[in-house]
Amino acid sequence: TMTPTSHNKTLGILHLAYAGLMTLLMAVMSIFMLAMVNLEPVNENGDAFPDVAFFSFMVFVLVLVALLYAVPSFLAGYALLKRKRWARTMGLTAAIVAGMSFPVGSALCVFTLYFLFGESGRLLYPEAARALPSGDASLASKTSGELEREYVPPSTPPDWR
Repeated sequence: TMTPTSHNKTLGILHLAYAGLMTLLMAVMSIFMLAMVNLEPVNENGDAFPDVAFFSFMVFVLVLVALLYAVPSFLAGYALLKRKRWARTMGLTAAIVAGMSFPVGSALCVFTLYFLFGESGRLLYPEAARALPSGDASLASKTSGELEREYVPPSTPPDWR
């Protein structure tokens, strides 16, 4: 069985590996698409095909989408390995984003949520529970007997007939 610290370290490494994989895929696809632009075969009208502007835009969109997938996992991996205060929040954010990428991202999402919402995550990141609002301070100072009130039945509604 894994200790919470080793579980946290494994999760941080997996997030960094996932982000690296997404970055590598982005680089390969960008190179492939830019190579397609440089081929420039000519169609029967003498026009250059494929359109350079279209492929350039597609490479830009590909890089943008890949960064949206990779950056949260890079940040979560770093935060988890360095045990930053914001590691739990970034881990949850990265898990949700990675969950949209099937099957590797979905598996990472499940593993991250299992750890961070489980007992191990609560032991390792207890400050997350204290970050929640505690409620009305005036109620905290009263005893349970003072909070109970005598039941008063509601008034009868008017007859609108």
